[in-house]
Amino acid sequence: MENNRYRIEPFMSDYYIFGNGQFSELLSYALIEEKKIKKKNIFFITNKNVNKFNHIYEKEFFLINKKNLNVFIAIGNIKIREKVINKLSNKKYKFPNFISKSSKIMKKSTFGKGNIILPSTSILSPVKIKDFNILGTNSIILHHCEIDSNCSIGGGSLIGAGTKIKKNTFIGVGVTVGSLNLKIGSNSFISSGSVVLNNIPNDTKVIGNPARRIL
Repeated sequence: MENNRYRIEPFMSDYYIFGNGQFSELLSYALIEEKKIKKKNIFFITNKNVNKFNHIYEKEFFLINKKNLNVFIAIGNIKIREKVINKLSNKKYKFPNFISKSSKIMKKSTFGKGNIILPSTSILSPVKIKDFNILGTNSIILHHCEIDSNCSIGGGSLIGAGTKIKKNTFIGVGVTVGSLNLKIGSNSFISSGSVVLNNIPNDTKVIGNPARRIL
């Protein structure tokens, strides 16, 4: 079931993590533990001084005169992450996928770039996942789902078969989306613990069981 084609390539240089919160710290420990990267090869890109083992101010990072730097975007806030993606998109950086060794992914699932798949995630085939998405621990993506770019799916969530999730969508922890070929519009926000049984329009916030619109 597990497909090694989507593992991150061998680490032979430095890696740069945009973010200064708990999520960026989690990713750094995952890189160290699962990919055997040394602390000295991991750098946090921030706009302020933080108490982490290595950090570089963002303006200094953009002065580095190298191409194909390995970059992760480990920022939980969808809107802030979108701004960072836009800053980096026209640069010649590399955006590898991080997929935890404990994840289970069927062979015909496909990925874009810059995705972060945390431990014990299950993805059935066929599934299409584009760029810069975050799939939380123990999340389950059933067959024939499509996830656009810059989406975050919280730990323990179940995304039912045939679901189409558009870009810039936030799905909280423990959300259930029914296997009803549902469509979740772009810039949507689904609160933790919600149960989604109907399509969600663009720019909509929902909460509850069943999920109801609150914005």
